[in-house]
Amino acid sequence: MNYKFILLIPIFEILSFILLGDFLGFWTVVCLILFTGFIGLFLIRSELNLRQIEKLVSEPNEWLFKKIAGFLLIIPGFVTDLLGIIMLVKSLRGYVWKNFIIKKDFKKNNETRKNKDENIIEADYKDLDEK
Repeated sequence: MNYKFILLIPIFEILSFILLGDFLGFWTVVCLILFTGFIGLFLIRSELNLRQIEKLVSEPNEWLFKKIAGFLLIIPGFVTDLLGIIMLVKSLRGYVWKNFIIKKDFKKNNETRKNKDENIIEADYKDLDEK
């Protein structure tokens, strides 16, 4: 996986704070960050009732994406908030699932399945402990 993007996130967060703080104002930015943090807490802390458990069994990816989105919304910053909102929108969630997560997994699995040793030896065995 490309970890360079993860290292760039704090830089993008600081730049977004500066640019949006200049454009919207300091208190508006603080209120937006607190608001998205409360939304994230609500998404993570939502309790499971019987109807939600049935939905969880039928669509586990949706539950997982909502929890990831809640976590991303709790982290202060506009870049992580944008990623969290992308995880909440169902059509964008499917796009992320198909184009980033599944492709990466299959690529990784194909690399590990390559058999470097082509010599296959077949043999029969005889148990010497049996009498």
